Amino acid sequence: MNLHRSERQTRMLLALVLVTSPALAADRVSELFNRANALAGQRSWDAAANQYREVVRLAPTFPEAHYNLGLALQAMGDFDGAVNEFRQALRLKPEFLEARSGLGLALMRGGQMDLAIAEFRDLTKLKPDFADAHYNLANALASKGDLDAAIAGFREAIRLRRDFAPAHNNLANALRSQGKAEEAVAEYREAMRLSKPQAYLYFNLANALADEGKFNEASEQYGLALTLDPNDAETHNNLAIAQAALGNLDKAADEYRQALRLRPDYPRAHHNLGLLLERQGDWSAAISEFNEAIRPQSDYAAAHFSLGKALERTGRLQDALVHFRTSWELNPQDVNSLSEYERLLKAAKQSAAPPSPAN
Repeated sequence: MNLHRSERQTRMLLALVLVTSPALAADRVSELFNRANALAGQRSWDAAANQYREVVRLAPTFPEAHYNLGLALQAMGDFDGAVNEFRQALRLKPEFLEARSGLGLALMRGGQMDLAIAEFRDLTKLKPDFADAHYNLANALASKGDLDAAIAGFREAIRLRRDFAPAHNNLANALRSQGKAEEAVAEYREAMRLSKPQAYLYFNLANALADEGKFNEASEQYGLALTLDPNDAETHNNLAIAQAALGNLDKAADEYRQALRLRPDYPRAHHNLGLLLERQGDWSAAISEFNEAIRPQSDYAAAHFSLGKALERTGRLQDALVHFRTSWELNPQDVNSLSEYERLLKAAKQSAAPPSPAN
């Protein structure tokens, strides 16, 4: 069964403490800036952005206003606009480290990962003891798949700030991606020690424990995650996997169905429930679940393979051939799909061949 392997990362660290205005001669600008800050503090980002725009129109050389406008635009998902504002802030105030950090994050969230990495590297050189810069650089490197460099960056952030819980969590994520479940467990536990209870931390710890085959402990942690966030379908799915591994098939089925009540078009839960029903010998219900798995995700190779096996078991050989072939085409490196397709195709040809004449 397929454990949902994604880790829940905390947000990248923004310098979200809004920069306040220096003494301004223009009372109107000061009034607008303070009003914008109040709106941003309420997360009324659109209204705040409008106020900041008016501030920079009236005071175009006010770097803090450009910076705060960049934060508001970033929160609204306008990453290109945020990049422009952070760059404007830096043009006006080159030593403005918060603006450089914001620029890196806006580039990262806008998909310009190489530029983001360059900004974060510059920031760590400008201020080597800035833990957030090392942390954000590590996140960008991890997203590019450079896990060794990311791990080094997270460790440096933690060295600079021992109580940096998000860095412990994301270090654990990177270690888990390298298959180092035991080290990941230790880092998740440290993140939990440093934080108030949060569902994603229990979820991440449970996944690492499941990687180690500690399904009882994993089930306990998934249960704790669900006490904080009972409507998370992924947690129900992964708890079901742990319960199935322990042989508690009825409990596992209940959890898969709960996941599907919360998210009806959840391909992985449909596939996993199908595999469970297959174990219980309910081939018809299993076929139905496999079909539901590929309905919203037609390129789900594993579900096509499972559907092919179930269809063959129920005598629907031509349909099984179609799904074995589809699984192989979607994942050409999967030798099992190819071998099953070739085996069944050969058997089908032999069964369709006319009998040999009697001597």
